[in-house]
Amino acid sequence: MEKYLEILSNLITADNVALLSVVITVLIFIFTRRLEIRHKKHDDKKIQYLKLIELMEKNFSSTRKNKKGEVVLTDDLKKLFFDTGASLLMYGSRKVYRLYILFREFTSNPLIKQCKYYDERIALHIMSEILVTMRKEVGLSYFSSVTNNEALAFFVNDISCNPNAKKEAIRAKFCIRMIKFELWMMDRTQFVWMNKIYLGFIKPILAIVGIAIKYIVMIPLGRIIAKIFPKFAEDIMKETKKSKD
Repeated sequence: MEKYLEILSNLITADNVALLSVVITVLIFIFTRRLEIRHKKHDDKKIQYLKLIELMEKNFSSTRKNKKGEVVLTDDLKKLFFDTGASLLMYGSRKVYRLYILFREFTSNPLIKQCKYYDERIALHIMSEILVTMRKEVGLSYFSSVTNNEALAFFVNDISCNPNAKKEAIRAKFCIRMIKFELWMMDRTQFVWMNKIYLGFIKPILAIVGIAIKYIVMIPLGRIIAKIFPKFAEDIMKETKKSKD
């Protein structure tokens, strides 16, 4: 016991105490700074989410369709879509941003329209999913959550207490999951993941080897051949020029 006390007393010196206080001060500063950045991001996220709600309101109230039944967006609405998407890319969560992309492309992407469970009315329920997700992310707890129909009730009539609307919302959730799964299957059947592996890992290695061979082997070898056989090199240059012309 006396030995341990002696070791502890040797460790507790003025220099060690000063160093420990400096380390604690630095850690407190880093922790406080991270909290400040997180709080600022949280405030920025609220502003961008309000912008997204404004976009939904304008899209729901001012969109029109042409003779073919396709949705036509005004220039102001197109600009608002771009500004909102850019803001969500920088400040929004991954889940909200992906739901926004699905909502944006739902009525315009031909791949989505080819899905078995596609229904243009589902776009409204994607909006409700975005609203409920944003409500959770701005800090409201699970006990303060609302249903998707209740989230739409502030600008859609007869939806929060209508049993048929509730059934439609349940069906829409199922359809959204199936559409996402079908899009995922399209990626897999088109070998997107294999192309990603090939271009991300295999082809860069082959390209690096090819470039290295070009500058280490082929170019020096060509210069040597040109010096040894100048007439042959001149004929090759002429043929190359003719083929380019």
